[in-house]
Amino acid sequence: MHWSVRCVAVAGVISVSGTAMAAPPSVEEWDAPPEARLVPNALSATNAEHVKRGRSLFMKHCVTCHGNEGRGDGPSARLHARRSGYAPRDLSRPDVQQALTDGEMFWKLTNGWRPAGRTVMPGLGDEVSEEDRWRIVLYVRSLAARSDAR
Repeated sequence: MHWSVRCVAVAGVISVSGTAMAAPPSVEEWDAPPEARLVPNALSATNAEHVKRGRSLFMKHCVTCHGNEGRGDGPSARLHARRSGYAPRDLSRPDVQQALTDGEMFWKLTNGWRPAGRTVMPGLGDEVSEEDRWRIVLYVRSLAARSDAR
């Protein structure tokens, strides 16, 4: 028997031949392996130069979607959300900061996220050195303090 399948994604619901299916997994389901979550940051947040370099790298690689203050409101955030189905995370929120270990952030920066072949977040593993990815993690951690000050 030959089946013709037509897929349409609208407002987070996928329709296959007119039958509604569950939406794609949420951002919260993008989990790093347990061993990656346990890896501590290789660099110290007390070194202001590490955080400063992390900010520079964040501005180069992350600001387009996550915005200047990491709130998920960058200039391409809305377009990205429409195309991928996922809005960029607000990295300054305390609950987001608490839910992510440094190792998990590093793993996500390294590998990116491409569910169903769509790039939701590009991986920086081939483009940014390991040490610089740890610096980005330090900068993202500093965004929580800025959020508290708002």
